[in-house]
Amino acid sequence: MNTTSIRLCATAFTASAGLVLALTGCGSSSSPAPAASSAHATTGTSAAAAPGASALSIDGKSVSATFSTTCVSQGGLIALALTDTGNGHYGNLAVSATVSGGDSVQAVGITGSKGGSSGLPYAIAFGKGVPGGSASVTKSGNTFHVVGEGVGTPDPSNPTARVESSKFDITFVCPTVIGG
Repeated sequence: MNTTSIRLCATAFTASAGLVLALTGCGSSSSPAPAASSAHATTGTSAAAAPGASALSIDGKSVSATFSTTCVSQGGLIALALTDTGNGHYGNLAVSATVSGGDSVQAVGITGSKGGSSGLPYAIAFGKGVPGGSASVTKSGNTFHVVGEGVGTPDPSNPTARVESSKFDITFVCPTVIGG
């Protein structure tokens, strides 16, 4: 990944993470995802949400979390955000996606204040047009299912190391869509 790609990815990630932080204060609670047998994940093939519950899986492992879900529509964009401020594995866990036209994913960001490699915070990002990732969305009522692959944070102690990618599967169950 070249410097330009990293900058574009960082920009998409920052915009997506900033959206999550901005929306955190106006979220509503959803039911927690099914409890995991370990501190943070169980194996599975998708983000199998309990009815009415938002959910996240990374690389096929369901993340145990109690999410607050916020969904906002404005100017043809839909901003989707999940937050869990006390996640056992990821600390402050924030998940966001921006969808345009109801069917095109512009950006996805998954961040945790802990849980990354080498003691770093956890981060995965996808930005439309940035190499190294993909994302798609399906919608059913006020439920958005976003799947794809994003790139992780480069290790600053080893700048020549390969940047890892991770697959994500996110279900945003919106109690309401503000502005929608």
